[in-house]
Amino acid sequence: AHAEQRFVYHAVHMIFNGDFTEPWEEDEPRESKLVFIGKNLDAAELKARFEACLATPANLEKKLQALRFHVGDRVMCHLAGDPDADANGYVKGTITQLMWRSEDMDPGMVAPYQITMDSGDIISAPADSDDLVKRAPEEGDAAAKRQRQQPA
Repeated sequence: AHAEQRFVYHAVHMIFNGDFTEPWEEDEPRESKLVFIGKNLDAAELKARFEACLATPANLEKKLQALRFHVGDRVMCHLAGDPDADANGYVKGTITQLMWRSEDMDPGMVAPYQITMDSGDIISAPADSDDLVKRAPEEGDAAAKRQRQQPA
């Protein structure tokens, strides 16, 4: 949906390649076609698995529900080498958008999170993984109050 050119993918056994080719015509419907040639293929299973990848409203809602964070959540992003990073390479920020896409991303790429760092920089997390983004520890009064409420 985000590509201005057709993507052609070809695979035989373990050998495969794919690349963008000619642009879509202005009035041409943008649709995908897959052809499978083989023996004993489970057509229903193949169809169900590929339909789960479609960008339908229901599938997009499932992806949103599966995300660990919400807009406004404080997180720590792994940005090793950043001057603001802690000893483990993490920098604090806030989730500002879910399922984010910018024009400079590769066609078809959607990041689970747009994050505004405390420095003001805006980044994206390419995957919803603790290796990249994790919940920030609570700060200030909320953390102190929670510690006081926990039984000793």
